[in-house]
Amino acid sequence: MKFYRNIIAIAFSFLFALNINAQEKSFTNHTVERGQTLYSISKMYNTTVEDIIKLNPECKEQLSIGQQLKISTNSANANRNTIVVKNNSGDIYHTIQSGETLYRLSKIYEVTAQEICDANPGLSTSNFRVGEVVIIPNQGGRTINKPVAPTIEDNDNEDNDTHTAANTHKVKKGETLYSISKKYGITIEELTAANPILIEEKLKRKMVLNIPDKQKSDIATIADEIIEDNKAEFVQKKNIPGDSITRIAVVLPFLLDSYAPSEQGRMIEYYQGFLMAVEKLKNAGYSFEINTYDSGHKGTSLNNLLATGKLNNMDLIIGALYPEHNKELSIFAQKYDIPLVIPFTNKSNELFRNPMAYFINAPQSQIIPEVSKQFINKFPNANVVFVEDTIKSNKQEFIAELTDKLDLNGMNHTTIPMSSITTPEATLITLKEVLKDDKENIIIPTSSDSKTLNNLLPSLVQAKYIDTLDIADYKLFGYPEWQIHAKDTKEQLYEVDTYFYTTFYSHYSMAEVSKFQDDYIRRYNCPIQNIYPKYGMLGYDTGYYMLLAISLYGKDLPDNINNVGYTPIQTGFHFERIGDWGGLVNKKIYFVHYTRNYSIEKIDLGE
Repeated sequence: MKFYRNIIAIAFSFLFALNINAQEKSFTNHTVERGQTLYSISKMYNTTVEDIIKLNPECKEQLSIGQQLKISTNSANANRNTIVVKNNSGDIYHTIQSGETLYRLSKIYEVTAQEICDANPGLSTSNFRVGEVVIIPNQGGRTINKPVAPTIEDNDNEDNDTHTAANTHKVKKGETLYSISKKYGITIEELTAANPILIEEKLKRKMVLNIPDKQKSDIATIADEIIEDNKAEFVQKKNIPGDSITRIAVVLPFLLDSYAPSEQGRMIEYYQGFLMAVEKLKNAGYSFEINTYDSGHKGTSLNNLLATGKLNNMDLIIGALYPEHNKELSIFAQKYDIPLVIPFTNKSNELFRNPMAYFINAPQSQIIPEVSKQFINKFPNANVVFVEDTIKSNKQEFIAELTDKLDLNGMNHTTIPMSSITTPEATLITLKEVLKDDKENIIIPTSSDSKTLNNLLPSLVQAKYIDTLDIADYKLFGYPEWQIHAKDTKEQLYEVDTYFYTTFYSHYSMAEVSKFQDDYIRRYNCPIQNIYPKYGMLGYDTGYYMLLAISLYGKDLPDNINNVGYTPIQTGFHFERIGDWGGLVNKKIYFVHYTRNYSIEKIDLGE
């Protein structure tokens, strides 16, 4: 793949020689400092890890403080001009620039990441390298959208802001996402949605941000449109003789009588993803009548709605968000023998005793035993080293459960204090004492807090480079919250061979995720919010799975709930009943693996 792309680059280079300034190769010496890695050094000089190793073969085995490295400073690396060439079929040849990602290219050229990978066999996020040439397939009638925001202006004069359009804002010193969102009367979620690059990069001075039109982005207006007729019908004659329309009630807090952007935004995005699933099932021959209701504010009651009798004959109810509303719906659903799907986490033990309840996002108390079991299955030869952060320790329930499982299976584990690994040198001494050559060494902090992770990672990374021959190999294992922290620490997560467990996961490099995002934007003219979980995907996964299940199995749903064939984009499904007569809880678990070859694996652990 690399050879093929480089041949293309050579073939076109002489045709566009006037566009590139000829440069002579030059080099500089770099002295390795504490905490630096090959990856961080490569970013400093806008080069690649591979190029550094080519010039310094010895650093592949070991990187130590004070070591001298020869670094290429060829400005063609640091400031490479883009070559955009079209062939006879309309395909484009694009030279990858510093900071560009597969996702960003897909948005620039209005194609999906999967279509770019299909046109470049072997290409993936793990081998997406600056300076390589990739083919952008022609999709017919393409208008190239060069990204105009956010960008970094060359002019250092803060007051000389050439971007005076009402829909852009140049970031000034000291500004934050919060202060900018307040200035324009929008939410942080709306600001981030209008600037997808903030998913990958931190806010920087002189960035130019798109500011969404408040009138157009007013989600309260969208909510009014959703509920206006109180019923959305998706009716098409089904291909299966004798089947009738499946009636669904959706009860969510759209909060029509107020302006609460955060909650409204999440609920509307969930509902919009849900409608995309309904539309896809309708096109496959299934028929639905969707009845949508505003559950109102926290602290209000659903009794008036339930007393109308409108929900009595529903085949399935989806809702709600607030605990008191879930309790009222639970009592109603059990009385009328209607399956109740609760999409969001609920901690009410009373609801768990309802055999008609289906919990999509189970609380951690239900998930932790399953995670511990899957950990033992995945790492049967593990030597576990717990790192105790006494200040921020918040995962004692998981640690206690896993410790019990390790003891039950006769597996090694020990605990070290966070203070013993505050520097690379101290980390090396500590790890030599607790790691075992004949075991799969796995380090697990007792906290999911970002500060714990940020304190732990640099020492673990650098310890490998101080002494890679005399220390046993090790991995890092952690928590769902790490997919939020990964934005700032992902290069170190790769280098430490990191795993974390989660009940939901999506990444823009995955083909099915990229396609959903494109479809969502085309349908609703806005991106999904940069939050976890992504509510549009949650609505789509939940809607597709549960509506297909109730359509196929009807009253036999409980006995067949795990027989639905569906590949999720974010949330998988495997239900288990709580006791003999309790509700059904979704205990589907994934392990996400940041591999040392800079790829991400979403590991389906099965059942």
